[in-house]
Amino acid sequence: MKGKNKHNKLKPIMKKSMLAALGLGIALPLAGSLPHANATLPESNLVISEPVLNSGISWLSISSKNPMENSVPILVGLDNRITIDLSTHFPWSHYGSISAISSNENIATVDVINDDNASYKLVVTPHARGLVNIELKAHYKLSEESNLESEIITDTIELHISKKGDLTNDGKVDSTDAVELLKYLRNMQFGKGFSNVDMNKADIDRNGVPDKKNDMEAFLDGYVRGKLGVKDNSHVLTFQQVDDAPYALNGKLIGTMKTQETITGTYTHLDVDGYQSKVKYQWYTAADPDGTGEELIEGETSEQYKIRDIDAGQFLVLKITPVNYYNDQLEGKPLVIRGTEAIKPMTPP
Repeated sequence: MKGKNKHNKLKPIMKKSMLAALGLGIALPLAGSLPHANATLPESNLVISEPVLNSGISWLSISSKNPMENSVPILVGLDNRITIDLSTHFPWSHYGSISAISSNENIATVDVINDDNASYKLVVTPHARGLVNIELKAHYKLSEESNLESEIITDTIELHISKKGDLTNDGKVDSTDAVELLKYLRNMQFGKGFSNVDMNKADIDRNGVPDKKNDMEAFLDGYVRGKLGVKDNSHVLTFQQVDDAPYALNGKLIGTMKTQETITGTYTHLDVDGYQSKVKYQWYTAADPDGTGEELIEGETSEQYKIRDIDAGQFLVLKITPVNYYNDQLEGKPLVIRGTEAIKPMTPP
């Protein structure tokens, strides 16, 4: 009994000591010198601690607690599953056969349900802390011509799952997490930018706004009282944008296939991340519509090409390569448009 009372009396002293050390910038003891709680628990017991946040996904609401107008809400159910309506991102008039794949089903499982043949919903069930990629796939109808095959479009997003209070992602809640929390809150105070992934982990009191005083006190209170760590299986979740390669579809060559005429290449730009159009063009000639003897035309790298006299009898080929708007190294599959008729020489006046 005496031992128990002594332990309880030490808790507020420990809290006060840690708070003073952090506030004054005094170095804390190493993580191993303070007791810590193992953050790993049976996967089936994971509890989602709202708000669930979104970092950079343009079509998705920023927070599950405060849905934004004209964005898709993040719905957290009582069964600790997340539901996201995909009908805005993949409208049924253009897409079909939507599916989802998890890169690690031990961390999170995913499924796509279709309630009424017009509304697809992504259902995410988190199981353990970690990072998982969710790959959404949908069949995009290239045009209204029924004989054309559909293109499979892929959109990848990340899901970050972190034990509440475990800012270092090492599976423990200890003094190193307190140091990281203080560091984050101080940097935020001086205007340094952070992603919603970091912000969500620093929001210990779960009011949606990291705050140096309240969140640090919430961390210390939870640590000392045992509300963080092994006794609490609450996890914070953040969806994050992953840049995908764009698509170039529905390619056509517009113009008259005669020398001295200008031909224009057109296409449909599709970027599931919502970025603007950015492409590379390259013109070629070939001996037939199948591309036999294809030769590059030096310097012709725009959407238009003025046919030369030496091109007579040849077939034009245009290759359009879609490029990620912010990353030139991230290119999509080239779209190859082949002329179906040979170039005729200009009729003499």
